[in-house]
Amino acid sequence: MERSSSSSSNVEKVPPGGTVAGSLTLTGGKKPLKLTALKVDIVSVLVQSKEGSSLPSIDIKVLSSNIVAQDRDLAPGSLNKFEFRYKIPEDAKPDATYKIVASADIPGVKDPSAEAPLTVLGGGRGLFGAVKSMLGGGDSEDDVLSRFPGLTSREDDELENALHELQCEAYDRDNNFTGIHKFLLKLVETHREDSVRRQALAAWGTVLDNRAKPEHIKALEALAGRDLPSYLMEEVVSVAAKFAEEGALPLVQQLARHPAPEVRARLATALYLDADHDLQGRRELILQLCQDGDVSVRANAFGATASLVEQLDVMQWVAAWAAQNPSPEVQAQCLSAIALAHNYGGADLVFDTYLQHAQGNPSADVRKEITERLHWLPADPRLTQLVTTLLSDRSSEVRRSMAWQGCNMEEHPELGQLFVHTAVNDPDDAVRADALRGIDKFMPLPEAVQFLRQRLAADRNEKAFWAALNAVEGHMPAREAQALLQEIARGPFSSAGERAREVLAGE
Repeated sequence: MERSSSSSSNVEKVPPGGTVAGSLTLTGGKKPLKLTALKVDIVSVLVQSKEGSSLPSIDIKVLSSNIVAQDRDLAPGSLNKFEFRYKIPEDAKPDATYKIVASADIPGVKDPSAEAPLTVLGGGRGLFGAVKSMLGGGDSEDDVLSRFPGLTSREDDELENALHELQCEAYDRDNNFTGIHKFLLKLVETHREDSVRRQALAAWGTVLDNRAKPEHIKALEALAGRDLPSYLMEEVVSVAAKFAEEGALPLVQQLARHPAPEVRARLATALYLDADHDLQGRRELILQLCQDGDVSVRANAFGATASLVEQLDVMQWVAAWAAQNPSPEVQAQCLSAIALAHNYGGADLVFDTYLQHAQGNPSADVRKEITERLHWLPADPRLTQLVTTLLSDRSSEVRRSMAWQGCNMEEHPELGQLFVHTAVNDPDDAVRADALRGIDKFMPLPEAVQFLRQRLAADRNEKAFWAALNAVEGHMPAREAQALLQEIARGPFSSAGERAREVLAGE
């Protein structure tokens, strides 16, 4: 079976205490697949000389580990995009090396993964957006083609891979690939394959990001003025947001009034993920789009207000809209946007708003959105109240989503018994299984394995076996983890058994 592939994008420089945002694209294989979980880790590696030793000390830390998607069907050849955002700790050391690592758990497939570099700036939050690498004398077209030989390939897959590699390398602002811009634009104009044209335009925008000149902006304006296929217009909007600070702001303002709602919706997201956060007028454009006549535009725009999370007045306004707007889609985006406001004096706002909607919102989708944000909140009696409420929700889908979030709750041992109770007593076997997945976060591994054995004896279904496997595979090669995986490998469910054998073999 063909592996799915995962890629990350929109990764940028951030200061300590800042927020990194991006997106992942998971590509389907040749036949239908099931995504069990998609995880994103932010990892730091600090190498320091050690007194009295010729070998350095190497300190590797996972700063953030979160599940961003779960239980999704992947259609053959489909492109499945997932967005993420995480806060970088205030004490992050600029002299460490950072990367974002994404991994997907897909039964029956060797798990795909991808990573991208992340730069943490020195000097604190005030430098966000202020450090611009404007290096002159970029690599020539020939130099870039020599470095990425796949760019001249006649095989579309090889060409797309080379374009993706070029784009990833271009996120490192020490790399100046501006000499390739004409070559990339020619691919956009002339290549026969839609996917190549889109990837070439995305690479063009990233290569020229923070380096765009009037002629580049003029070329972009010409593209925007044509009747482009939707997939290319989406990239034009993203590139316009990237170039806004270099002179494309008038184009961005025009796009905010574009007659096609899908273009305006895309712009709202691009103002969040692609535009410089210090761009003058960005806040006003986002808030303008929040009041758009189209619900999808409003939803994307309220999602983009997450980039204004430090502005408590905006977060209060967003929370009020969550109560006023009749669209569940808009409500969910509002609740998502305010999730990190507790870091900036908005703890009462977040807890009160979440409790209001957890207890009274009629939409299961909105209540489910809350479950996916709670792991960011600090320990508080109101957090316990929220988790209790959502684990007893009338919708099994909401309970299941909350149960799954135990995987992300290791900083909240006070919640452990709530997940244990759910794993034993929920009437839905899928909810009970998902509560097992994070049970190792609330008790020492030997106790967790003992509890998992008890549950597998009581719940002899495939969901429970997969959940137990997911709970212990990260603890390899611990003796207790090996023992339980061996039992799962001998168990009655072939797919879980096969995966257990792969983990035991170190694959």
